[in-house]
Amino acid sequence: MGAALEEQFEPKKHAVSGIESLTADWRQEATIFPTANLTNRLLTIGIPTIQRQKSTYFFNTLESLFNCTTNAELPDIYIVIFLADFNEEWKENITNTLTRKYSYYIRSGLLQVVHAPRNFYPSLSNLQHTYNDPEEKRKWRSKQNADYAFLFMYAKPLSTYYMQLEDDVYTVPGYMQSIREHIQKESQGWVCLEFSELGFIGKLFHSKDLEKLAKITLLFYEEQPVDFTYLYFNILMLQFERRIIHPTLFQHIGVQSSLNGKIQPLKDKYFDVMKKQFNGDNPPAKVFTTIETMPDFPPQLAYELSDGYFWTHMAPKDKDTITIVFNTPQHIDKVIIDTGSKEHPTDRLENGKLDASLSLVEKTDTLAVCTNDIFLGTFQNGMIKVTDLGKKLGPFTVHCLRVTATADQAFWLIVREISVFTSKELEVKQPINA
Repeated sequence: MGAALEEQFEPKKHAVSGIESLTADWRQEATIFPTANLTNRLLTIGIPTIQRQKSTYFFNTLESLFNCTTNAELPDIYIVIFLADFNEEWKENITNTLTRKYSYYIRSGLLQVVHAPRNFYPSLSNLQHTYNDPEEKRKWRSKQNADYAFLFMYAKPLSTYYMQLEDDVYTVPGYMQSIREHIQKESQGWVCLEFSELGFIGKLFHSKDLEKLAKITLLFYEEQPVDFTYLYFNILMLQFERRIIHPTLFQHIGVQSSLNGKIQPLKDKYFDVMKKQFNGDNPPAKVFTTIETMPDFPPQLAYELSDGYFWTHMAPKDKDTITIVFNTPQHIDKVIIDTGSKEHPTDRLENGKLDASLSLVEKTDTLAVCTNDIFLGTFQNGMIKVTDLGKKLGPFTVHCLRVTATADQAFWLIVREISVFTSKELEVKQPINA
């Protein structure tokens, strides 16, 4: 951003800027690659980008979006890239690279590239001194507010919904399906759904609200960053709580901020790519636990064959349990339980054991009591894998599997997968009568 600010055009004190400065054909003038016959789509993804002093992550972000969007989903989205730097040489280089790499998406109108006229920007001189920020940072965040406002205005007529991303994130396969499902699932009263807990990443709005959001962002452009402004906007629009969707869909990868000299190694703690990998049989069962859980990560998710995981809301204590109760007793051959994750390597079971229970004494909606236990093994490095259980269990069927913490733990616990494999060789053969 430093290069951009050094070349920043300074409007005259009383010059018209912002939304009032937009002419009748401003949208056509803003578009670097002319588009025609655009139809309204489900979602527009807006990504502003500028010249960075060192590392650049922009094309990694774009590649992640395209790689994680299916061909069937592409007609539902627009991606709008806003070149928010006034360095003409840089803009030409980025434009040429986009043309070379993504000509098909550009011709179809799916990928749109825009820039803003300089007179859209308000004055960046004599800005209010807020948050004890130095002058360069105040200019950076104030210009950034105007960048967002311009992008909101451009995207407003393109689709039903709008999502804000940054140019240094990546996503996961299925992100579009997840967004669609949460739009359908959430009540009609929402203003902003958040698919990342960080800053202004992954924020989903109704496109019809974008002009209001642009106006309030410009109104307070010098007072505070958009990361704060959108929260006040939500309240003014009568959404009084943040609605962060777990697990989140976008992870921040940037370390070098767009503000020169700023290091920003932020990570979204609710983002984790955890695919089930052991493909157990997992006969019908219910999972109980004595540990306080995160509402969006109940213990059942670790057992279900679909993607999902169990995340506690506190560190396990000695004798805390996770109990799998089968609907009908099972002949068990193998059990694999994996805890922790790449993003949260410390959230694993450090000390624990696994027992098989032959009898179920009591079962309610929140409690299961099992007995007649057979010890199966202990956790090593957050994981347990026990095999060939027919030799240990013999002809007995198992009604419950119980994980027990054998010591207090300092960190929370993620159980990413519980895989149970049933025996295929225990059918009793009837003798053939002579």
